[in-house]
Amino acid sequence: MGTWNVLSLYRSGALQKLMQVTQEYKTDLLPIQEVRWLGRSIIEEKDCTVYYSCYDKQNIFGTGFIISKSIRLIIDFKPIDRRMRVLKIRGKFKNYSYICSHAPREKKHERKKYQFYE
Repeated sequence: MGTWNVLSLYRSGALQKLMQVTQEYKTDLLPIQEVRWLGRSIIEEKDCTVYYSCYDKQNIFGTGFIISKSIRLIIDFKPIDRRMRVLKIRGKFKNYSYICSHAPREKKHERKKYQFYE
């Protein structure tokens, strides 16, 4: 497992490049930030599945998960707010919740950072 601020999957070929890296590092679960696509969806690829949720009308922010096909028991994927998503996976003895969050950076106004951590 890892996490990656991808800076944008809106660019041509960015998703394929990211999937190559996840296969190279043998990452089964990768939370991703700054996806910058539109809407919310699930994309089935050959070796993995991409769950994402972004703004509906602007290519900004957005978070999600890239999950290898070896993880089959996804219970739920839901947005908490504009910057946070939760993925629930059924385990053998208990269920697991993974949170993907995109926090405001240093350069953002203090009010935005305060609102996020509130």
